[in-house]
Amino acid sequence: MNLLLDDTAIYAVASLLLLVAHVIRATRWALLFRPKEVERRFDLLLGLALGYALNAIIPWRLGELARTWFVSTRTSVRFSYVAATVVAERLTDLIVVSAIASFVLVDARNSAWPIPLVPIALAAVLILLSYQVQKSEASRRLVWNVASIFNARFRFNIVDFFWSLSELVTGGALLKPRFLVTTAIMWIFYMLSYAAFANAAGQGLQDIFFAMLGSPLRPASEQLVIGDGKAALALLAFTGIPVMGILLYGGLKQLPATLKLLNARRRYGWYAGRGALTTTRNRFKAEAEYEYFLVSLFSGDNAAATSFGLNAIDDGTVHKLFAGGSDAITAMVEVQEHLVIRKFATGASGGKLKAQRDWLGSYRSATIPLVDVLKDRQKKESYHYDMPLVIPSNDFYDFIHTNPIDRSQRIFSEVVACITEFHDQHIGEPANPALIGKYVLEKGANNARAILGFAETIFSGNDFSINGVHFSLGQWRHLLDLDWMSAQVRNRATTVIHGDLTIENIIVAPQQKPGWYIIDPNPENIFNSQFIDWAKLMQSVNLGYEGLNRNFNCVVTDDSIQLAFTKSQAYTELHAQLENMTRMRYGEDGLREVYFHELMNYLRLTPYKIRQNPKKAICFFACTSVLLNRYLKIAV
Repeated sequence: MNLLLDDTAIYAVASLLLLVAHVIRATRWALLFRPKEVERRFDLLLGLALGYALNAIIPWRLGELARTWFVSTRTSVRFSYVAATVVAERLTDLIVVSAIASFVLVDARNSAWPIPLVPIALAAVLILLSYQVQKSEASRRLVWNVASIFNARFRFNIVDFFWSLSELVTGGALLKPRFLVTTAIMWIFYMLSYAAFANAAGQGLQDIFFAMLGSPLRPASEQLVIGDGKAALALLAFTGIPVMGILLYGGLKQLPATLKLLNARRRYGWYAGRGALTTTRNRFKAEAEYEYFLVSLFSGDNAAATSFGLNAIDDGTVHKLFAGGSDAITAMVEVQEHLVIRKFATGASGGKLKAQRDWLGSYRSATIPLVDVLKDRQKKESYHYDMPLVIPSNDFYDFIHTNPIDRSQRIFSEVVACITEFHDQHIGEPANPALIGKYVLEKGANNARAILGFAETIFSGNDFSINGVHFSLGQWRHLLDLDWMSAQVRNRATTVIHGDLTIENIIVAPQQKPGWYIIDPNPENIFNSQFIDWAKLMQSVNLGYEGLNRNFNCVVTDDSIQLAFTKSQAYTELHAQLENMTRMRYGEDGLREVYFHELMNYLRLTPYKIRQNPKKAICFFACTSVLLNRYLKIAV
């Protein structure tokens, strides 16, 4: 290669065109971020220049890591997302370079690279991998298993990288007209710069093209060693002058701010910021919520949370996920600058949620104050509806434990009075024996059988203890006797019931009449006995269900269970209040029947806990055993 020194002007034009191409690349890269994240696009150009400079002296394109780190630091966008944008834009370049090499630069008489198999294969692998991560649970689980050899933070960054890349590739970000047009213009300028340099160097465009792009994993400085020294120096100058100019200008202009930012990152952490507008990450306000979604998505541990992140928040941003005791997901979501409470579920649970929403609509103007439903949305495999976020408001559980007991007792009495009046207004036909038999079979005996199977895997025999008190699995045989179970149901009156009237489904809202309202009904009870609503209140205040569900403390040693009951003094007083109100209205036999339906409630709860969390299931098995032991002393 002989450099034509009298073509210095053309050589300068070539370097200037290369600089313009780099600027356009930075502009294209910015399209993969939200505008507020890259208010200073020069940060991207500076990161590109840093990467190019290091790639010139370090093999294996390690300069790309440097530019990823630099841009992540400057923009406060998480490292894993910036890395995904780097790979995504390089994927686009692989396709363009392959097309240019295959259809433009190939000389039939001397085709040094007639079919660029390596770039084509690499692009195909990246595209296939992205689609597999999006569509295949097995592929996500494989990524999760591989990432699990690292610590939790590094594991999260790995799965975040793969998910972000898959969204960029499959979500259409790389096919948007603006991105494609910018890519075309960028490569026109790159090719013009190569052509100008080839003209100045007296070489063919194909030679310069492959000198620049033919060995992407080798540093450009190797040309000084293996090639013609003078020509290699010219090539290095051609590529290096624009890069060094950017670095010099950027370093002088932004050095103080860069040092200050690096010091802040060192002191306060590196993981602030959010991802691009088109990604799932942007739909979660907090890093922890997004991390919970990603862990669920890749580990497969929570299908509901995974489906929620994929299907339920395309119109808003999640501010908070609430803990719950069912397969439904409850979250605070910002939709069109308004905060709502969204309930979401899939499959059969989605059907139950739809029934819940229909019940709220049907009885909205009835005696009991119910939550409003703003809108709902049915998809093929999921369903969700939105409720208003009422401010100020608090769930009754927190209210009870942060206010004087007399205020809680007043609200408790109002709830019982309202629900009783609601029951009286909707009296139905008495249940026939067949319906009672179906109720005790499906809600009682079948669940008891499943729980017994679980318990037999824990204990060596029939005998066990709970907090030092002897129990026996033999007591559970009563729950398999359908005649005995049916005999416990003496009051067969039916009515319209809420069906899940626990303390946590009562919301205290001082500025709304009558100062509280009720959420989350459960219309699917088979036998709609008014005692089920009373039993749900009993479920809360008797053993402290809400505390057990939120913070259970259960240890199993051999055949012994140590369980910390979380029933507070406030719950003790409300329990006594509920017993007195039940006796006054229904007598002692009515109170007994309320306790029977409370036992049935725990039989319905525990199999779900077994599927959800076996350790928590042991806690609920112990509670059910305690309730059964107590009930057998008053059973008919």
